[in-house]
Amino acid sequence: MAVDAPLSYGQLYSWREVETYPQDWMREANLSTTWNLRGVPLDRVEAALRQLVDWHEALRTTYHLRAGEPMQRIHAAAAPPIERVDRNITCRSDWKQAESDVAEVVGAPFPMTGDMGWRGALVSSGGASMLLRLSFSHLVLDIWSVLKLEAQFRALLADPNATAQSGPSPRELAHAQLSRPDGGQRYWRRILDDDSMHQIPSLPAGARRHRIQATLHSHRLGWLAAQAAKRYGVTTPAVLMALVAAGLSSHLQTDRVMMSLMASNRFGPERQHIISTTNQLIPVAVPVDHASSFQEHIKHLHWVAARAYRYSCYDFDGVAALAADTATDGRGPDHGCWFNHLFRCWFNYVQYDDRRPEPGEDTPAELVWTPVARQYGQPIDVRAWTRRGSAGIALRADPAIIPAEELTDILRAVAFGVQLAANEPESSLKEMWSGNFAPSLFPPEVPAPPS
Repeated sequence: MAVDAPLSYGQLYSWREVETYPQDWMREANLSTTWNLRGVPLDRVEAALRQLVDWHEALRTTYHLRAGEPMQRIHAAAAPPIERVDRNITCRSDWKQAESDVAEVVGAPFPMTGDMGWRGALVSSGGASMLLRLSFSHLVLDIWSVLKLEAQFRALLADPNATAQSGPSPRELAHAQLSRPDGGQRYWRRILDDDSMHQIPSLPAGARRHRIQATLHSHRLGWLAAQAAKRYGVTTPAVLMALVAAGLSSHLQTDRVMMSLMASNRFGPERQHIISTTNQLIPVAVPVDHASSFQEHIKHLHWVAARAYRYSCYDFDGVAALAADTATDGRGPDHGCWFNHLFRCWFNYVQYDDRRPEPGEDTPAELVWTPVARQYGQPIDVRAWTRRGSAGIALRADPAIIPAEELTDILRAVAFGVQLAANEPESSLKEMWSGNFAPSLFPPEVPAPPS
């Protein structure tokens, strides 16, 4: 037996995003993870997977269209869609090869309708479990949910009688959201009337345009950003987002940048344990005065973003209709792709684990170019994260808007800005663009972008 229900706001947001992807880029909607299982009996692995499916509706959900509109269908029961793969694994290179093989097995793009939205490959060697490679569609889970699932899975491996804290199911979330009016209309009207919303041209759904992407990896950056956040009483994402906004402001020659901030929308203790896709972007108009101090700018950004979070859970279709109704003076997109139009500059931050950056870490920083950057969507896309104590910032852009040399200049300025913010809070933003810093913060030599 299955039950049909409307989509929650997070599910609808993800649907509207994914349907803009070009067909040959649909794999980008996949979230993948590999779990090390060495030493765990196969029957315990399989029992833990079945328990996760029983616990979480998102792992038993498919999508379909009703009169052209997406709906979710929650199935009463489902078998974990896991393929068994046996490999002879005796050394590290065998392990890496097995990872590569199963990545191809599970990495195919998911159809938007009719599929359970996740799959996996359980690798064994000589009858012993080795690794589990999983892939989830962003239509059913977000990154936080994947991390939470792994924690629950590990708990079940340690104790088959373990229990999990649960939040509202996706259909309960949808019912709660649709039963009360969306309170963000006034905020969205202000955003839509803001001239900085329209600084950068947007793309039609399914359209491609050449993009470039550079990623800075630095342990030192993570440590300094955390110290600046502590100094100002804000979050690490606020520090990085404020400095990225300052860098973009200088490049775009504007004193106001419209950033799109990713919100997990797990507000309130009863929603901390939701296993579903709940993320949504919310535009944040960021004023930038390059004569202001780092302390002033970062604290102001923190509070502007905090206010925006209040409106980050919304009916995307309602906002798109509002945008269409209020578009004047040719400011609306002539192609109708409201997703790309409403979110010109994406900023997202993910903390993958609990390891904190170490103050004495002096591993050289690294800057790498993505050989083929994602060729669709937002003209500017910024992803920041911390993992195993190291920070990363990936900046992807349309080179017609930010050429390769200026893209690396922005990343360099952000890195030096973090150092100034941590150590010289009264210095001004304009000092981001010149200074000396260690190779552990930014590499002294930057590789050329791919041709």
